[in-house]
Amino acid sequence: MARSTELGLIGLTSIALVVGLVVGPSPSARADTTSDTISSTILGGALSAVVSAPTQMSPVILDGRSSHASIGRPAVWTITNGRGSSAAWSLSVSATDFISAPGTLDTVERTVAVKNLTITPGIVTAHTSEGADAAPTTEPVTVSGLPQALVWTSTLGKGTFTLTPEFSLSVPLNAYRSNFSGAIDGSVVNPFVSILTFTIA
Repeated sequence: MARSTELGLIGLTSIALVVGLVVGPSPSARADTTSDTISSTILGGALSAVVSAPTQMSPVILDGRSSHASIGRPAVWTITNGRGSSAAWSLSVSATDFISAPGTLDTVERTVAVKNLTITPGIVTAHTSEGADAAPTTEPVTVSGLPQALVWTSTLGKGTFTLTPEFSLSVPLNAYRSNFSGAIDGSVVNPFVSILTFTIA
């Protein structure tokens, strides 16, 4: 005997549940912000100059007709201002008269006045690639026994500067020759010598 089975169908409804989640940093991933300070002390250095007179001035031959000049150029001068301030500075010079010392037979000291010496500073190069200020002021100086400024600045002047000056000694028409140190035969003479004093401050 055939048996029929009736199945009752239950209606099923699918529901999609969407939940919005806000994800924050975990306690271990939070930025921990603090502040601190850093300091550096910058100290001023020295003001210095490496300068010299020419090792040898050019010789002069008296001719009885006109004055002549004895010329000399020293090694490059270097001025360094590492003080780190805007304080003014100057490089000055003074000198003694030129004297040819007495010799064995030339027994009288001979003199050429220092006022005949002129120093021309020439072009000053400021090492701006290293952060130097603009080049300082210069002026040719007729040298005397009192200090006179060759190179100076009124305010700025930090850094390193170089220059090659020219020394020129005007030898008067009536100048005496250098004294011979021994026999008067021209072999050994006492040149005219001046002592120069440079001051930077």
